[in-house]
Amino acid sequence: MAAIATLELEKHQIEIVSKLYLYGFEATEDIGSAIIDEINRMYNEPEAFIDVDGKQIKVIFNVTYKIISTGEAMLRAAVNLNFRNNFIRIEKENHITRSFMGYGLGDNVGHWLTTDNLGTSTTAAHEFGHCLGLDHPAILDFRGSATPPPIMAPRGSLVDPHFQWNPQAIPGEFGGTMNPKYRKVTKEEVLLVLKDLSVENDTKLYLGQISNTLFDKTGSPTRWIS
Repeated sequence: MAAIATLELEKHQIEIVSKLYLYGFEATEDIGSAIIDEINRMYNEPEAFIDVDGKQIKVIFNVTYKIISTGEAMLRAAVNLNFRNNFIRIEKENHITRSFMGYGLGDNVGHWLTTDNLGTSTTAAHEFGHCLGLDHPAILDFRGSATPPPIMAPRGSLVDPHFQWNPQAIPGEFGGTMNPKYRKVTKEEVLLVLKDLSVENDTKLYLGQISNTLFDKTGSPTRWIS
């Protein structure tokens, strides 16, 4: 997902701003509100700071949304050059049976499913992490960490019993993997979003990429309204 980070030294903060244009047959105000509440709450919860010229600068996330028609999404995406703008199709299902982002980490398009319990399961926050360029961790065994799994841990990760779907299940077997509702955004993940950017030299930074390629109902790329 594309976003714009603005450094405001007088406020001791860097604000990451992103707007989600939600379209598709299942895009509703209730879904949009739940998605945005989850993303803003989870990414601001760690209260992460970066060091700029010896000053501690707080990282603030400000993500908003707007419900639009598929036709409007096509028109907006066709001329979009703004890194703030992202286009997410909301449907009940797609051909890969899971929510996903577009063309590489940091892309500004996606296809998310209501069957992933958007806004209540951490799926929206997880996909937003991909939007910001975050990948899954290299090691997917979080047992013994004594902390909730990070937001970028994928489904199927191994965790301590109390973070499993079924605490009594054998690790790795049915019910013995991570229940995604327990994921939390970590300070380290927030800092990874900004790690390759030079905040000392610029007050406005651009995150991600803008392919502006939208999806049809099934999750296939499309140039046509459907």
